[in-house]
Amino acid sequence: MAKIYEKSSGGIVYRKKNNKIEVLLLKWLNSRNKEIYVIPKWHIEEGEVAKDTAIREISEEAGLVSNDLEVIKFITKLNYTFTAGYLENNPVIDKDVYLFLVKYHGDQDPVVQKEERFVGFEWFPIEKIKNVEVMFDLGAIIARNKTYFI
Repeated sequence: MAKIYEKSSGGIVYRKKNNKIEVLLLKWLNSRNKEIYVIPKWHIEEGEVAKDTAIREISEEAGLVSNDLEVIKFITKLNYTFTAGYLENNPVIDKDVYLFLVKYHGDQDPVVQKEERFVGFEWFPIEKIKNVEVMFDLGAIIARNKTYFI
């Protein structure tokens, strides 16, 4: 069985609106055609650093202007392994994901990248994020970093 190593980067995007903190999640169609919530992230390109990838991917996937995005801090590196049944020979993917906390300073709504199977978005109040099913334990990650949401 083939094994592939991948590195991705992305961000937990938040904004302050009416003195409340909201976190952006994108709606994405998975390989089973089920809508799930995800954070914007994808592959780190050759010669690119994780921080730059996070801004590029947020801008591309959520359609937010990169100049309106500010990296507040590096949060964590996650690692997970899965079998890619959608690829030939079903390789095992060993993936590292670098996550950054990113503040959105703009006022435009996201415009999701439909060609990448994104179908919508939602801004969640930070206190409700723990109730949302997301691939990572986003609620715990946010709780550990809440003091940085400035």
